[in-house]
Amino acid sequence: MKKYDGKLTSINRIILCCVLALTLVSCAATGHYKLDVRYMPQAEVTRAADSGMQQCIITTAQFNDKRNEPDREFIGKRIQGDSSVRKAVPLTLTPSETVGTAIKDAFFKNGYTVFGGTPAWDCTSTSVREEWGNLVVGGFIEELDVTSKTDFLSAEYKTKVKLRVIFADVKQKSILYTTSIESSSSFSHLFFNQSRMEQEISNTLSSAVEKMFTDNKVKDIISTMIQK
Repeated sequence: MKKYDGKLTSINRIILCCVLALTLVSCAATGHYKLDVRYMPQAEVTRAADSGMQQCIITTAQFNDKRNEPDREFIGKRIQGDSSVRKAVPLTLTPSETVGTAIKDAFFKNGYTVFGGTPAWDCTSTSVREEWGNLVVGGFIEELDVTSKTDFLSAEYKTKVKLRVIFADVKQKSILYTTSIESSSSFSHLFFNQSRMEQEISNTLSSAVEKMFTDNKVKDIISTMIQK
């Protein structure tokens, strides 16, 4: 019998490489897509805050996640042609922090003075904290999802965002205004692309957030506050 010399034959090397490749593919497929979701301006600012309104310090809180989902860490998924599913999560923040940060960035883009952090807030008047400035904006996530269905030479993305937004007077510890904002989108092309998935949910979230500024309600709230 020939003694084994510890060296791999060419055939064995090929087999080993195939096994390692399959293992890596399998591991990659079981991971999550990490999406860098952020506020991306969809339109030019037409109702920017004036110097008087910039005196009002605004805190945007993390949004309470009230989605009808068992696993609220996820914000979407990719469904492939073989019905396998790979889910998506935000890159670094939680969904609650992601929404709060997007709204903070939108206020900043519109010229308002914003508090640096995004604290947790249960949206009750009694839990408002004095260090939050003049106005706190928080709320609830009702929908936040991007789903991509992919097959051979086809990829479809459907996105839905729905938020309930609550404004509160920090000094008076009183709820001033509640509104619902939402946006949806769909997009199709030939191949799945994670960057496109990321872009779709960022654009849809941004479109929803910008609806807060399409009328004069935010300006009216802040104008009333600074006149007190």
